[in-house]
Amino acid sequence: MNNSGVINVHEPILKDFLLSAQNGDTLSREEIIKSHKNFIAKVSSRICNRYLTWDNDDELSIALMAFNEAIDSFDPQGGAAFESFAHTVIRRRLVDYFRKEGKHKYLSLSPMNPEDEELSIYDLNNSQEQYREEKSNAQFAEVMETYIHALSEYGVCIDDLLKVSPKHRDSKQTLIRVTMTLIQYPHLVAQLKKHKLLPIKELELTTGVKRKVLEKGRRYIIALTLILSEPGFYPLKTFTKITTDLME
Repeated sequence: MNNSGVINVHEPILKDFLLSAQNGDTLSREEIIKSHKNFIAKVSSRICNRYLTWDNDDELSIALMAFNEAIDSFDPQGGAAFESFAHTVIRRRLVDYFRKEGKHKYLSLSPMNPEDEELSIYDLNNSQEQYREEKSNAQFAEVMETYIHALSEYGVCIDDLLKVSPKHRDSKQTLIRVTMTLIQYPHLVAQLKKHKLLPIKELELTTGVKRKVLEKGRRYIIALTLILSEPGFYPLKTFTKITTDLME
């Protein structure tokens, strides 16, 4: 045992602990588990491709049972490293759990042990697809957070957009036309971004749309203009309901 109180796999004493645990010594078993809790959590988190915590994730309970199984099954005289053997058992039991529960999305993209072939091609493909989906969702969430902050500078709340979105197709198409006209005039877009106010007078003259309509649709026009004029917000054109009308 090293100075930190953790059993070192290279020390002969670990084999003694394992033999004692296999012979029914609960204290030895508890010592092995205690000294390997970080190992169990690290291995399980990498297999599941996400950070796991002992109080919140069932996967760690499965991994702990698998580690206990590894203690019982390991041959101290076989020459293999206990951690490698334990990793294999943990991985197998987690894969069994994933398959039973349909949780392929948590499978790791690259096995820690090259000799472990528990992952089928089907599992791997599902894992890769889920990884891409989660990455895309994370990027979208980041863009949306920035967008919401930008809207707040114009006095626009994201929750208000559904309320102010035109209910009639003609009204909606009118505001979309105004927005498309606005972004064709960089100086008007610059004026909007500088003063945080919609250039209603100029838009009325340019589009022929009445001031009352422009004022009523102000927040809707601003929301669309930011998405279409800021490259960083352009991904929202695909994901948000606000802009799907542009593609009809």
